[in-house]
Amino acid sequence: MAPAHLAALLLPLATPDAWQGAGTAMGILSVAAGLAAVCAAALAMPPDAAKKADLSRWRPTFSFGITPAGGMMILATFLIAAAAVTTGNNLLYLILALLLSAALISGIAARQSLRAIFVSVRVPQNVFEGEKVSLKISLTNQKRWITSFSTLVEDVALLRVRRRSAWYAGVLARPSGAPPETRYKAPVLQHAAYFPAVPPGETRSMLITQSFARRGEYRLEGIRLSTRFPFGWFRRGERIRVTGEVLVYPSIREVSSELHLLPFRPGKLEGRRLGQGESLHSIRAYREGESARLIHWKATAKTGKLMTREFTREEESEFCLILDTVNHDPGPGAPGKFEKAVSLAASLAAHFAREGADFEYLTPREYVPRGSGADHLYRILRLLAVVEIEPHGPEKSPDPVEAFSGSIQKEDLSRIFTEKVFKIIITSRPRGTLPAPVWRASRVFYYDEL
Repeated sequence: MAPAHLAALLLPLATPDAWQGAGTAMGILSVAAGLAAVCAAALAMPPDAAKKADLSRWRPTFSFGITPAGGMMILATFLIAAAAVTTGNNLLYLILALLLSAALISGIAARQSLRAIFVSVRVPQNVFEGEKVSLKISLTNQKRWITSFSTLVEDVALLRVRRRSAWYAGVLARPSGAPPETRYKAPVLQHAAYFPAVPPGETRSMLITQSFARRGEYRLEGIRLSTRFPFGWFRRGERIRVTGEVLVYPSIREVSSELHLLPFRPGKLEGRRLGQGESLHSIRAYREGESARLIHWKATAKTGKLMTREFTREEESEFCLILDTVNHDPGPGAPGKFEKAVSLAASLAAHFAREGADFEYLTPREYVPRGSGADHLYRILRLLAVVEIEPHGPEKSPDPVEAFSGSIQKEDLSRIFTEKVFKIIITSRPRGTLPAPVWRASRVFYYDEL
């Protein structure tokens, strides 16, 4: 909302008649109308604009809560205060003063306990969906003389998920068209870490074992430190702005034995044409000027003529892993099938990397040139971690080849979709819709096979 719009909404508050005389009712109605307009403008804000709004500077860095024991203490304080005022008993006044001073000391001690604390979170470099991993949380007390007692470390996103605020989930965190399970951001730390005591100048660490239920990018927005020290009456918290991210790869499972029979070879393949290879192609008569090392002496002895050997030319093996992210299945189970397709693509990429094969990776939006080894594999896994299913709209090309033209050069696209390149295609397209030349040089996995 622009400042001019906000000033126009609050302009009725500045009129003198809004607050005196007969204009009191009109003033109240003007205030109510202004607040209603502000709420309507906030609710009408586009989801993308609300998502990009930076509200972190308006969010307080501290928090305060009352525990059940604290509620009992406050109730007892009010009862003792009422009894002291009613009876004038000096002993009751002394007890009241003791309770009030203890509450004041509790706040000061909690504040000093949380002051000058450094938090670090370490996550394994490679994290896969559903895999148990250990996250290391370290707490360093940077104070010189004071020990930090009873410190609880929690992810800010974890607190937000627990609250399930209707405003945040409905307006700020839900992107347009997102499924219900992604309406709020998943936390990096799914469990809290508790540190009984951290002496001054020392560091204490704790391991949290957890798993990430879904692939994707998890962002650490902040950490909240809280303590109930010293009496457990109040819960004081401090929010620390910590940034970081965890990229969770798709789950990798063992591929079927059928895939081991596919014509994949590391390095070179034997061609049908003559060349400088190692496999024998034929034996023919010797021609003048050829190298004597090519003479086949056994054939020469049998025929009485000089015979020479010819070899086949070695050709590079070309393979491509293709994941069709366009959803051609309008059924309700399409997102779940797509997750299985992503997991299959990751499993195939890991299988090819273990076999030492050079292969390419192609989607309608991403293309990874030929490569091999661990670096090539993790480059593909990083893309698979964040790949999303795309709706099949009228603007999508019905031609399965043209659907990939946005991510690759036309020459490379034409080369991949020829019979020279063997392809493994994972798609939701109906059977029989792929062109015959593409289908003959491919192994196609349909969604109903997953």
